[in-house]
Amino acid sequence: MKSKLKQLGKDSIIYGVGGVAAKAITFFLLPIYTRLFTPTEYGIIEMLTVLSSFLGTLLTMGMDSAQSFYFFQQKDKGKQAQAELITAILQWRLIWGTVIVGAALLIAPFLNQFFFEGQLTWHYFALAFCGCLFGRLMSQSVEVFRLLYRPWNYLGITLSVTVISDTLGIFLVLFLDWGIVAFLVASAIASILGTILGWRGIRAYIDWSKWHRQWWPKLLRFGAPLVPAGLGMYVLNTSDRWFIIHYQGQDALGLYAVGVKFAMIIALAVTTFRQAWWPIAMDALHTEEGPELFRTIARLYLGLGTAAIVVMTAISPFLVRWLTSPGYYSAYPIVGILAWSSLFYGFYLIGCAGIWKKEKTAWNPLLMGFAALLNIALDYIFVPRWGITGAAIATSTSFLVWNAIALVVSEKLWQIHYPIGALLLQIFTGIFTTTAILLLYNKNASLTPIISVVIMGLIILISTSLNRNA
Repeated sequence: MKSKLKQLGKDSIIYGVGGVAAKAITFFLLPIYTRLFTPTEYGIIEMLTVLSSFLGTLLTMGMDSAQSFYFFQQKDKGKQAQAELITAILQWRLIWGTVIVGAALLIAPFLNQFFFEGQLTWHYFALAFCGCLFGRLMSQSVEVFRLLYRPWNYLGITLSVTVISDTLGIFLVLFLDWGIVAFLVASAIASILGTILGWRGIRAYIDWSKWHRQWWPKLLRFGAPLVPAGLGMYVLNTSDRWFIIHYQGQDALGLYAVGVKFAMIIALAVTTFRQAWWPIAMDALHTEEGPELFRTIARLYLGLGTAAIVVMTAISPFLVRWLTSPGYYSAYPIVGILAWSSLFYGFYLIGCAGIWKKEKTAWNPLLMGFAALLNIALDYIFVPRWGITGAAIATSTSFLVWNAIALVVSEKLWQIHYPIGALLLQIFTGIFTTTAILLLYNKNASLTPIISVVIMGLIILISTSLNRNA
């Protein structure tokens, strides 16, 4: 297990440094973006992103998880077998992606009328959807670097794409006054360039000698059950936007989108962990030390992650005021609340070990579907009453319930004996502490009681994380 922990630590540092650099570029450009775009324009961009996210779920078809699983399964058969697998997925994505994007563009006028009251032209959707397709093609290529334990290649491409997208976007807004179109054009161009660089970098794992259709049935059997789960995840991540725009309007959606950007500080750490953990977890499923590794990582991840959320909640008012214009200041309360959803999203890769071990991927759509329906119900109740704060609470609560049920199912399939008591203590401490901080800020309390609450929460969280007997 020590070698796995060492690998996880090493890759986490690499992914973390590169990931921080990539996200930091976008994050520290918030002062520019929040002055270039009004909350209403930010709301439009967010809604186009939501629609593209739905399209991306259909484009993926669970092939990302299938590639990770079968890549290691084919490891003993050599590079040629792995190349045939990767190429088969690429070939499927090119065919399926063209069909899906074409269908989406045909219904673009309806989407424009329904969501944007006819404000946008057809090319907005063409740019967004085509950019989404190339983004998925790029994603497959760079994921191979991660599976090969070559994080620097992975980060080199993803960081370059971020730099190109943000730099070009700002240039097009400032000098050509393209507005929202600039954002879409820059993202599409960056995704195309990333796709070219990614596939060129793993050309040794591409075999175009034939159509590898013999893989498609097996890949679809593995990946198809994950599509409903992907759609469920889409609902979990976006239903809050639907209810906000319906009950509160585009301005509120713009505020919410900015709050999401700040919560992405935690999401960045989670993404870093997922990138480093996924190949190690898939490998650990087939080793005797797997259960011990999963128990240890569960305690460390949840405790330290919750501690980070406590700190984020405490500093969120200062971050929002520092990095945005006055029109966005009221977004700070949702930052810490939304960070919980990111934390639980990352924990799922730890808590669902039994589902992957026994290849019971059919459980994923059931679990995700339940969580998605719960999220819709909570949004329906909370958003009209508490606005964007209610939406954030609904989303994070749904992610928590999703993980709790998945943990129970996984344990029945493959007993790991997670430290449930320690995990519950960490969650309770985090919720209590973050709630107390927000209430104190709402009452304009001084910093002394806020700092005291933060310190007490951190002591409990860090001690339970490091206690091997917990």
